[in-house]
Amino acid sequence: MWVAEAPEKVSIWRFMVDQRFQKTGIGRAALNLALNEIKANDKVKEIEICYDPENPVAKDFYSSFGFQEEGLVEDGEDMLAVIKL
Repeated sequence: MWVAEAPEKVSIWRFMVDQRFQKTGIGRAALNLALNEIKANDKVKEIEICYDPENPVAKDFYSSFGFQEEGLVEDGEDMLAVIKL
């Protein structure tokens, strides 16, 4: 995972868990830790993440953390979802 930070917005890029370790809770624990660290910064007002819009597992996973779909990004390949703080 790589996190790029702007003054009021944090973008999480390529959040992935190796297929061998999926469905073990590692991804949920890791994203929860990352979100808690990000939310600890009072300046951050928005957290965004992108994923394949044809992946219902990713959609459900991210929405369980409070991410709301905003629409496709400029290239039309990925869905943008955000948490507004």
